[in-house]
Amino acid sequence: MTRIAVFGALVLLAVLHQDFWWRDDHRTLVFGFLPVSLAYHIGVSIAACVLWGLACRYCWPKDLEVADNEAASRTARSEKG
Repeated sequence: MTRIAVFGALVLLAVLHQDFWWRDDHRTLVFGFLPVSLAYHIGVSIAACVLWGLACRYCWPKDLEVADNEAASRTARSEKG
């Protein structure tokens, strides 16, 4: 269920990335100096970072971690012996 939610958030973020509604707005400023479209894309970039972290946490295959740990322990044993 979590993978579906992360994938859904990814699709939603891809759709929201297209900010055609602020494309021609050059006068509205955020914090008095930042164009609204640029501020929006900063927010989208932060959301993408959070989403990437969630994808790594909840969607990363567990068997890859197990295989990596087993290979590391075999390597450590062969170096000792």
